[in-house]
Amino acid sequence: MYLGEKRITEALQVKHENLEDIFASQVKIGPMGSKIMDAVAIKKTWSPKTVIGYEIKTSRQDFLNDQKYPVYMDNCNIFYFVTPKNIIKKGELPIGAGHMIYNPDTKSRLRTVIKAPYRKIAVNPDVLLHIMFWKMNKYFGYRTRAEILEDYKAKKEFKILGDEVAKKIINLEIKLKDLDGYYYKEKYDELHKKWRERFGSYYIDFDEIPNNGLNQYDIKYLENVIKNISKMVEKLKE
Repeated sequence: MYLGEKRITEALQVKHENLEDIFASQVKIGPMGSKIMDAVAIKKTWSPKTVIGYEIKTSRQDFLNDQKYPVYMDNCNIFYFVTPKNIIKKGELPIGAGHMIYNPDTKSRLRTVIKAPYRKIAVNPDVLLHIMFWKMNKYFGYRTRAEILEDYKAKKEFKILGDEVAKKIINLEIKLKDLDGYYYKEKYDELHKKWRERFGSYYIDFDEIPNNGLNQYDIKYLENVIKNISKMVEKLKE
């Protein structure tokens, strides 16, 4: 596959995978020795069943000499020639075919200049079988060693990035926790100070109560404090 044809194939693949279609390149339309379509896309729909065939031409001479396209058109519902600009002139496109222009300098890279009509024909089962036999490895999970290594590299880089982000989040949470704790301790101490000034000997700081509890004298003292506070409350109500 020439570089120009490879780039166009990649653009078609991106286009259809973004639409969640099934895409395959270099698809035979029959057993060994059969003609090969440059690319085939299958829409994930029953209404209507749609197989799109692509013939890629990177030179004008290649297009003018092509005699295989009628066979390709008989094996798909929609058929496109895909070329760089200035390959096909006005009036040269076969009836029933569409035309896409590939331009690597644009965002989409592909532009439909003549839309291909939908033709209601029976889908060739050999085309589907060839895709299943030879082109579905990525859908079934088989990958080459190079693909596995590339995937591992991507996952490793992503993990490193994720670890760095996680560390920053943890450090931020620790700082916020410390800041939050300091803020509330400051407010807590300030409130205790106000209570001490207001209630004097009636004020009890529960943080100062021993871990082993209060003795009977402390309890008696607390009972008296509660009575006195109750009296204060009643007076305030009056």
